[in-house]
Amino acid sequence: MSVLSVLVGVLVVGIVLVDAALTTLSLAGGAGPVTRRVSQGVWWLTRRLAGRGPQRHRLLRWAGTSVLVGTFAAWVTGLWLGWFLVFSATPDGVLDQFGRPADGWSRFYFTGFSIFTLGVGDYTPGTTGAQLATTGAVLTGLFLITLGITYLMQVVSAVVDKRTIAGHIAALGADPVDIVRRGWADGEFSPMFTQHLTSLTPELVRLGERHLAFPVLHFFHADSCGKSASAAVTVLDGALLLLRGGVDPRHRPDVGAVEPLNRALHQLVRTLDGPFIMAADDPVAAPGLKELTRAGIPVTDEQAYAQAVEGCRTHRCRLQGWCVSDGWDEADLRLTLD
Repeated sequence: MSVLSVLVGVLVVGIVLVDAALTTLSLAGGAGPVTRRVSQGVWWLTRRLAGRGPQRHRLLRWAGTSVLVGTFAAWVTGLWLGWFLVFSATPDGVLDQFGRPADGWSRFYFTGFSIFTLGVGDYTPGTTGAQLATTGAVLTGLFLITLGITYLMQVVSAVVDKRTIAGHIAALGADPVDIVRRGWADGEFSPMFTQHLTSLTPELVRLGERHLAFPVLHFFHADSCGKSASAAVTVLDGALLLLRGGVDPRHRPDVGAVEPLNRALHQLVRTLDGPFIMAADDPVAAPGLKELTRAGIPVTDEQAYAQAVEGCRTHRCRLQGWCVSDGWDEADLRLTLD
């Protein structure tokens, strides 16, 4: 029984450490198996509690923090339980200050102050194996706590970047037509507008890499559409669809600004597809051309535009899936800076 207790305890500790390493140190994408299940469970529960009302976004904004806390709590609980099983393997594994074998609660207490490196000293390891296990508990505890704090600070920075990108896009316009209309001036698209498009390209590439490095980033929900990356990127994609397929080819902005941004946006959505989102059955609705015509912007014919819309159907189904997974309905997709 003692050997089984040690094996199970070491296995639990190993699962926790591997999961923490996969989540915080791996850039291959996704999270560890424990973190993935905790994250999905907390997000599912939060969405159920939030319901479908207009106030749901105020509750959903706490989902990311809850996922972080739940993940760290799962790591600590697993580490604590694993080493407790190891220290419970032999009667004299942990001794009190009088040299007597510790009871179950005292072993649990000894395990806790060992992994948190408190070094209280009122209980001590009683065997050579327990002494080695204590050293291992201290090292793994120090590793996990340091890793968790460092990861937390990096996630906070990534969340700020994510909302900054949404704010940048929202500053360009409230919806796809509004973005295109605001970029049009004096019979052409202004140079400042193309500069904004160019500056968004590295931001979108960075956002995709951030999602791979910090999977928990997907669960940080903004309480307004203008701060939501999923909503903002979907609106930006609609604007790019108009610029690339709706505007008359003779009046389109510089291809050197539009095409790199479009490729970066597609790369971002492909990165999220699978590990973070599931493509919807129907794509997000494509913006129309009538409002561009009313704004005095030359447009292409409807058939050519319809072909352009159909050509990116799969991509826009992924965008719709991203918005849905982030708690946004298509009716919400109007960006404001409030």
